[in-house]
Amino acid sequence: MDDKSGSATWWQTLPGVLTAVAGILTAVGGLILAFTNAGFFDRTSQKALPLQSETVKSSTIAGDPSTTPNSSKAGPPDRTAANSLSLPADTEVRAGDLVYKILSARLDRYAPGKLSLKFDVRMTNNGRSDANFWGNSFRLRVNGVLRTPDNFLDELVEAHSAKEGLVEFLIPDTTTDVGLQVAEVGESASAIAIPLKAAKP
Repeated sequence: MDDKSGSATWWQTLPGVLTAVAGILTAVGGLILAFTNAGFFDRTSQKALPLQSETVKSSTIAGDPSTTPNSSKAGPPDRTAANSLSLPADTEVRAGDLVYKILSARLDRYAPGKLSLKFDVRMTNNGRSDANFWGNSFRLRVNGVLRTPDNFLDELVEAHSAKEGLVEFLIPDTTTDVGLQVAEVGESASAIAIPLKAAKP
């Protein structure tokens, strides 16, 4: 009778032992998985870290302007730097209630064989109604030929107010003197002489 009862007790506790062992194995497997994900067992990633840092250092040195001969810290050289032109004493033109004032003139290199001549102009409208401030009010006499502006200027200046705008002409780089017509344009209209000889870029 005792042998039978001892055998029964052993078989009754065996499932509990198996359950405990399974729980331990599950816990150990979870720890191994967690350590693997954290990189504790990944020797490849540990060895690759110094290589990554060396790559970063190499790229930093390669991109360092101080280590590259003839490097430009501010980008490519500016070949279109503008030269300010000396304007005549009288650069104001009146046309009825409108007053045009040439504020400045600049000469830029636009392309091989071609220059860009830019005028900053202020138009003051002393009238009671709005007035157009546009390219049709300007012409440039180049070697006896009148040219229209190469940029698009089309503004509306309200009554008793003023507005600034840019007028640009593209001219051959062999041009030495030009005449700017303002407000009144045409073959018989007067022009403001603009010398270019000493200011050509």
